[in-house]
Amino acid sequence: MEKLFACSPDGFRYAYIRLGSDEVMPPLLLLSHFRASIDMWDPALLERLAVDRTVIVVDNRGIGLSDGATPNMVVAMAEGIAEFVAALGLISVDVLGFSLGGYVAQELARTRPNLVRRLVLAGTAPRGFGEEDAAGGRVRSIISKKLISPKDLIHLFFPPTAAGRAHGVEYIRRLSRCRVGPGGGVTETSWRAQLEAAAAWGARDPLAVRELAAIMQPTLVAHGELDIMVAAEKSIILASHVPHSVLKMYPDTGHGFLFQAYEEFGADVVRFLADESPQHAALS
Repeated sequence: MEKLFACSPDGFRYAYIRLGSDEVMPPLLLLSHFRASIDMWDPALLERLAVDRTVIVVDNRGIGLSDGATPNMVVAMAEGIAEFVAALGLISVDVLGFSLGGYVAQELARTRPNLVRRLVLAGTAPRGFGEEDAAGGRVRSIISKKLISPKDLIHLFFPPTAAGRAHGVEYIRRLSRCRVGPGGGVTETSWRAQLEAAAAWGARDPLAVRELAAIMQPTLVAHGELDIMVAAEKSIILASHVPHSVLKMYPDTGHGFLFQAYEEFGADVVRFLADESPQHAALS
């Protein structure tokens, strides 16, 4: 997939890829997880999402081939995404945020309500409910390594079962087959800034939950039941406080549930984004 570039008014380049060709519905914008650039998105999921709409995956400031320094606050990350959307000349987008990208998606939907039409929050958490399991123990030691290996990624994203590991191996193979050209990666300076942003987002704040009432967009909240990175209970909290939300838990999957169950999750997202009823389409 060829990487494209959009320039902000102040001259910063944002790297992105674009799939699909539907110009009727707003594009679906994907926001990545911690230590991830464009190249970490499962090509099988992207293909499923782009069947009948345009899908855009962007690297925020300082990530991959995008210019600038990576912000250490989620609000600044959301400002960067809003700037990118404006640089493309778009007035409305649907947004799918995964993990850290879900923090950014929440902030974007809340502060730019006219920009975000529909919202998908995958494997993520609301602000103010404590740092994740990734803040300590073996998970923390892995995510803080100089280089995260394919074996590490499988451990973090997939269940420790034979089936889970097999799904993880297939995901790694799909990434390897479809990677084209230089990706830029995520530098240590950038991922440490992301860690700071995540820690600030998770800092205990009993009043933060009130912010979720301002997310008025129809919202799909999705999570893997066996997630060791972000507790699945966090999505239950999200769905109970975002006014127009629907929740789906994916059994026998971990943090990378959207890559393990890409066919099911992709179909759910496509159906959710296309549904015009106030109660949303039922999710199987």
